[in-house]
Amino acid sequence: MKEISQFIPKLSSVCKIYSGVISGSGIPCEDALTLVAFINSFPSVHDVESGIMDLVLKAPTERMEIVLKSLHTDLDRIVELYKDNSIYYDRKDLRFLWDKPLSYADKDIEVQQKKTQAASDELKEASNSYEMTPFNGMSQDEAAVLERRVDKLTAEYQKEKAKLQNFYSKRKRLQEDRWSVPTDIFRLIYLKCHDLLPVVEKYYNKPAEKNKEQSEQRTDLYLSMSLLASVHELCNGRQFEDMTAIDFFHALNLHQISKPLGVCKNEKVRVCYLIHQLSEKIDKGMRSEWIGAMFRTTGIEQDYYRSKYREPISDPPSKKNKEFAEALKEILG
Repeated sequence: MKEISQFIPKLSSVCKIYSGVISGSGIPCEDALTLVAFINSFPSVHDVESGIMDLVLKAPTERMEIVLKSLHTDLDRIVELYKDNSIYYDRKDLRFLWDKPLSYADKDIEVQQKKTQAASDELKEASNSYEMTPFNGMSQDEAAVLERRVDKLTAEYQKEKAKLQNFYSKRKRLQEDRWSVPTDIFRLIYLKCHDLLPVVEKYYNKPAEKNKEQSEQRTDLYLSMSLLASVHELCNGRQFEDMTAIDFFHALNLHQISKPLGVCKNEKVRVCYLIHQLSEKIDKGMRSEWIGAMFRTTGIEQDYYRSKYREPISDPPSKKNKEFAEALKEILG
């Protein structure tokens, strides 16, 4: 079901936000709006169950199990986090996150009001002088010069006025964003996930029949969906050719149903670094197997990997390498 494949990355992002709040890493306005968008687009229990039935009937067994496991893992994580820390979550009024941006917006407006008023005053003075030209004995050339000055000052005033309107609009958007966040948003999302979890468990716990060919396919996970959802968001269309989050998940877990993983031009060095960093998240017993398979998947040779995988954190790294390494560190911790 397309809706479920779109829901899983969103759920993973929300799970990450819940974990981040408890770890004390804080939450920016963007994450608060992510929670709002998530709860506003939360699918009904009926729609999710219909999607699961569609997977059961049409999808390969391995794909169905992966999707259900991903759903269950993140739903269960959110539910348990809230149950264990409900007092802490319920005390967080995320609307206060907008206090600082709104104060900055007010300062911008105050400064721009002065600039706009100064432009208006200068324009009025020039306009009054121009209107008096028939009576003050000015020549046509002098009047023409004054007229051009009025036109210039009019343009400058309109420019400053437009800036002021933009600041007003920005402040209005901030206010709208602020009041779109329910004070009990963590509880509301918990209730949604709590209601959905039994539906997923009804199918997730049901043993799936496998034929011999399916039983030989790998179902173990090297890397979780919640982790790879963030990596996909960072790398898709940049280090790797465009593909869906689900296909990316399959590819990095070396599932037989996965699509080819294409490395973008001039990105092999950063992909080497990514392979190394992700391998640190894999059990030592499976690490070499996974790295070797990634070499074959990406077309990267072992000698090239060994000489390049640390380049993004070399001294000094290029700007692009440094930005990539920092973004990946934020995801992997």
